[in-house]
Amino acid sequence: MAINTKEAIYQTIINEFSKTIEFFDISPSEARLFSMLYLEGSPMTLDEMSETLGKSKTSVSTGIRTLLDSNLVRRVWKKGVRKDLYATNNDLYRKFMQAYINKWMEHTINQNNTLIDIEKNIRHTNISVEEKELLNKLSTIIAFHTSIEEAFSKINPKQN
Repeated sequence: MAINTKEAIYQTIINEFSKTIEFFDISPSEARLFSMLYLEGSPMTLDEMSETLGKSKTSVSTGIRTLLDSNLVRRVWKKGVRKDLYATNNDLYRKFMQAYINKWMEHTINQNNTLIDIEKNIRHTNISVEEKELLNKLSTIIAFHTSIEEAFSKINPKQN
């Protein structure tokens, strides 16, 4: 009976923690993978994760790769184990905030560059009064993106 109770608690925590992880633009499947790996508390192989989650090894491998790219999990080495082991990074706040900030910064910079290119193209043509109004609004939108970029660059996730 205790095993069922422990398993129910384990699954409930995974489900609820996954919802929080999804706020950081992590897919539901990857959020469950991260939550499970975090709760396990020790490094796991892809096979172990696949068995625990009841998912294919390919699906788990894809999810782990995404989490590795976001620096939310790390590959670890353990003497005598030939398969790759993975563990979560322990500093949840800093890692998630940094990943989130990086994603926002990248998106904002890309959008701002695209808008600046549009502005340059418009400025090189003869434009009407109405188009000048649009150009002024575009300048305001570019300034907005620049402000977002500046705000995110000032956030320091190391301060918890």
